[in-house]
Amino acid sequence: MKLPSLKLGPKPKPWDLVAVALVGIALGAAGVNWAAAQRPAAGTSLSGGVTLAFVLAQLALGSSSLLVLGKTAKEGTLWGNLAAVGGMLAGLSGVLLATALWIAA
Repeated sequence: MKLPSLKLGPKPKPWDLVAVALVGIALGAAGVNWAAAQRPAAGTSLSGGVTLAFVLAQLALGSSSLLVLGKTAKEGTLWGNLAAVGGMLAGLSGVLLATALWIAA
């Protein structure tokens, strides 16, 4: 009896790897933002410049993922499309997180 083989799909293209990297960077930046927001003592907040840097970085990551989505959609790779959409959502979620932490401070 022969067991069926597990097929993982076609070999990832370079833009798929870029999309996966953007997801990782966006999630990492959101984690750093969350950790930085938990660090200050009670009654103090993050400086406006740090918060603005987090917001702009996450916005750039979300926008970059949207541009990569255009490239992966053109190539027709499912994994790249999913990773690019995930990067866009993670980047925009990071913008909302940074904004909410800035307002709450």
